[in-house]
Amino acid sequence: QKNICLTSWRIKVMDGNTAVCVEGKRKDMKDLSWHSNAIMERIAHNQVKTSSGSIYLLQGNIDSASMRKEG
Repeated sequence: QKNICLTSWRIKVMDGNTAVCVEGKRKDMKDLSWHSNAIMERIAHNQVKTSSGSIYLLQGNIDSASMRKEG
């Protein structure tokens, strides 16, 4: 069970508005763009757990500019 660290992250609504995921750049993969599975719970102010059991560590502030652009 490893934590995945994302920077420049944002919340994204998944297909059919049934769930949300996080999207950002993975620090361990040379800032590769990445998105998670559906988020199931929030563990801490900067940590979420997904349906696959992965824990995402959200580093820095949310990328609100790109979220506003997409509405």
